[in-house]
Amino acid sequence: MAKTNQVSIPYLDPSVQHVGISKLRALNVTQLRELDKTLVIQDNDKPLAVLLKYEHFLAMQEKILQERISKSPTQ
Repeated sequence: MAKTNQVSIPYLDPSVQHVGISKLRALNVTQLRELDKTLVIQDNDKPLAVLLKYEHFLAMQEKILQERISKSPTQ
């Protein structure tokens, strides 16, 4: 049986923080491991990428899959 991911992903996340490229460059493995925020990486106020914990990414993928399954027509 597949393991159910228990990480909750809020639709509006108050822990989102907009940071510049230099902040991304300054992060080391310990800081990444302890990261409790979702980072929006920007350059000149233009969003380039989103950095989030891998567990949160997996939870998002699982939710997307569940929604697709629930919306698919049964045969």
